Amino acid sequence: MAFFRMCNGLPGLFIGMITVLLLCVYLAHGQETLATRMRVISEDLDRQLNEMMASQAVNYSTVNTTGLPYNASMKFWPKGMGQLYNVTNMFIDFVQGKQAYPEGMISLDNGYLQFADPVKEWKIILSHYGGLAGLGLAGLLLAAILPCVGLFFCCCRCAGNCGARSEPFDKKHDHCKKIILSTILICVATVILFGVVCSFVTNEYMHDGTRKLPDNTKVSLKDLRLYLATTKREIDTLLKINFNELEMTLNNILQASGRIVTERLAEYSHAVSLMNLNDIVAGLDAIRQDLKLMNKITQDLRANASELDIVVRGVKKSLLHTLASCDTHTCKEVLQQYKVNEMSVQVDFDKLPDVTHALRNITQLMEDNIVYEVSQGRDSFLRIQKDIQHAVNQTIPVVSASIRRAGDSLEAAARNMTAILDMINSNITNSYIPSLDVARNHIDQYAPYRHYLGLGISGILLTVLTCITFGLFCGICGKRPDGYGDDCCNKGSGARFLMMAVWIIFLLTSILMIVTVAHMITGVAVQRGVCEPLQNPNDNRMFKLLDKFVNLKSKLYPNNPRANINMSYVVSACHANRTLYKVLMFENLINVNSLRDYVERYDINKTIQQLRQKIIFSPGIVIFSERARGKLNDLAQSGLSDIKFYQYAEVLRENITNINLHHLASKLREVSAKLPRGYEDTKDSLEKNAHDLDHYHKDLVMPMASLGEQLSENALTLQEHIRFNHSSMAEAIHALVNEVTQAQEFLNKDGPEYVQLLASRFGEAFLSQVDDFLEHVIDSALNNVGKCGPVSNAYNATLVSGCNKILDPFNGFWMSVGWCLVLFIPTIILCVKLSALYQKSDPYPGPLVEAEYLYDAYADRDNIPLAHVHDKKYVAHSRHHPAPATFPETYEGPAGSYSERERITDAHQGSSHNDSRYADVAPKNWDFPNGGPPRYQPPAAAPPLSNEYERPPPYYYPGPGERN
Repeated sequence: MAFFRMCNGLPGLFIGMITVLLLCVYLAHGQETLATRMRVISEDLDRQLNEMMASQAVNYSTVNTTGLPYNASMKFWPKGMGQLYNVTNMFIDFVQGKQAYPEGMISLDNGYLQFADPVKEWKIILSHYGGLAGLGLAGLLLAAILPCVGLFFCCCRCAGNCGARSEPFDKKHDHCKKIILSTILICVATVILFGVVCSFVTNEYMHDGTRKLPDNTKVSLKDLRLYLATTKREIDTLLKINFNELEMTLNNILQASGRIVTERLAEYSHAVSLMNLNDIVAGLDAIRQDLKLMNKITQDLRANASELDIVVRGVKKSLLHTLASCDTHTCKEVLQQYKVNEMSVQVDFDKLPDVTHALRNITQLMEDNIVYEVSQGRDSFLRIQKDIQHAVNQTIPVVSASIRRAGDSLEAAARNMTAILDMINSNITNSYIPSLDVARNHIDQYAPYRHYLGLGISGILLTVLTCITFGLFCGICGKRPDGYGDDCCNKGSGARFLMMAVWIIFLLTSILMIVTVAHMITGVAVQRGVCEPLQNPNDNRMFKLLDKFVNLKSKLYPNNPRANINMSYVVSACHANRTLYKVLMFENLINVNSLRDYVERYDINKTIQQLRQKIIFSPGIVIFSERARGKLNDLAQSGLSDIKFYQYAEVLRENITNINLHHLASKLREVSAKLPRGYEDTKDSLEKNAHDLDHYHKDLVMPMASLGEQLSENALTLQEHIRFNHSSMAEAIHALVNEVTQAQEFLNKDGPEYVQLLASRFGEAFLSQVDDFLEHVIDSALNNVGKCGPVSNAYNATLVSGCNKILDPFNGFWMSVGWCLVLFIPTIILCVKLSALYQKSDPYPGPLVEAEYLYDAYADRDNIPLAHVHDKKYVAHSRHHPAPATFPETYEGPAGSYSERERITDAHQGSSHNDSRYADVAPKNWDFPNGGPPRYQPPAAAPPLSNEYERPPPYYYPGPGERN
């Protein structure tokens, strides 16, 4: 029994356990379902708010910086002097290091420059400036020695040495010497020619660049002013205008917060269907008026159709009788063609839908205040928006004040930054540009003198080159000198031109060398002390000294001792096209990264929390009463949805009559006109029937067709209007009623929780607008506002105007003059050598004559060379009477040899006179004074000396001829 009782109790226990288990599962499932539903709600809410905030996103104003008229140009065209400039810079790098001064030689102490003791640091100074100093001292030493050498050379020439006097005929290898020396001198002159051309050109380029320097610099300063003005506008736009735009948007969102919350609530809860129902009942009056009009038109059409049918029957009867009595072909043709016997009204207007029942029901519903009942629910829902907005309005001033405090902070930072820009702009306008006008006046006044000095130096070089050129031209192409009657451009003239170049070099090279050394030292000093630091500010001692001397920190941030800014950083950052915030280190005024703390710093987050607490919703709202539900159900059953509006189009598609009355009338008149005589009665009947048909067509058919078209259009329009995106009005009403019923249940059950979630998401979306603006400010300040590219362009354009267009030609000028002066040294030697060779009047006579000429028994007698008569007439005569190739040789002993030497000497003396050119070149014995020197007495066995002229064997006279 106990077992059975236990068995009987087990099912109850089992059932209880199953019940508890199912209840737990149901509760867990319910919790899961609630959590899932809230997660879905949250996701949908985030999506909706993101869409809403995207529509409320602020389109921040920007400053258009493209196409601004920046005119500074970095273009530099060396105009053929590029290689010269490159070689000059390489030479400067070879003789002088990149740094302007040795490490520790110059320092800055309390704004004053301190120089190291040169006596103690002479080794460092010597090692740093040794190349340039040695080159300068070498030039000055050459300038000091060259006049002394010139004076010694002049004295040597006056004494008959140093090429002043030489043998009258060429030596054995003089011809080769002339060729080699002339070739070398041509090469040297060619190099000098390049130097002369470069000196003239660089002097002009330097003068042109100097004259244009103030204008080019002014263009760069104007570009800088334009950049500062544009950047000031960008800062004001970013920190003032953009924030005002944000503030306006946020205030608009706050003012519309109640509407926004209500719209989101209506959209999610489907309470928006209540608005659609309200729209339906609000349009019932318009539907009723359309139905009344359609009913009236239908009644008029039916009445007119009855009248038309009566008159058409009368006309048909009359026409049939008239046409039957007419036996003509035309009458029968009309009767058969137009089928007069079938003429009738073919539209059955009784088939048009009857809207009387629906019109009566709608009128009854409107009289029962269906519009008021439905609008009551809408007003109840909109009251939620008013209550929320009223509560929010109490917090709006607090939120607006917090936002305004953040805006005031940004405006203060903007004023501080623009004040720095205004200070720089004021210095440019009031100091730098007027200084350029003063500089232009000084340049216009004094620059021509330097230009003329360069022209004078280049002119001296050109004069020397001209003398060398003419000397080479005459020496190579001219004839030998011949005393009297010579050509103007013979070799003697070439020798004199070359010596003129030598004397000019001796006289003026010292002055040119001193000027060149001064130019060189100046050019190298400016290159290393000005242009090199400005072009490459990093790792340059001079620019570091400039950093300490200018001290930007004290000028820009006098109240911030932690600011670390200098000129080299500004220039480098500007060349990297960074923004002005980074270039001038505006983080010392406002740290843009700290803007992210503004939400907490100015209690914006706290005030938004207060705003969330104001957005509340109380359950128990009624947005859809039972009376409104009943009246809407009556509206759905009113018969309006049962009206077949498409039948209007189908019925009215056909013509009202099966025969066009107007065409038939025209045909009847045509037939009447064709009837012959004797058919007057038929004609009158046809005319009358035609008139009646025209009258019925105009007064009945046409108005009925117009009314039918209007009725068809109204029916189709009303059909689309009452569907409300459903197949029918009844289906739309039932669907909307169900949605509104569900919305009311949602509002009363989950509405408060949803509104709280909506308020939280709304606050987050509101704060995201602020955060987006702050990120916009940070990104613009770091990456966009005031990009320093235009300043870098103006800076580089100024360097091009000063260094490339002035200093490069300046250095090229002294380089060109310097290599000419260096080449003057070998030029002197070559010119003196060639001058001595060009002065010789006779070619190489042979080794015997040269050896005899070199022997002289009388040391106190001048060595006069053998003369060769080369008068033009004698040359012409010698072509017809050539001299014998050989002469008889006799031996007269020592006396004969001595006598021959005397005759040769006298012959050479006589060759200098024009009247003895054709005399016998060998003098007679009696020509010697006192009978000549004591003669050698031969032995008694020797034959007596002959009185006739006999040339001794060692001498050979080739006779006159061409000699070049």
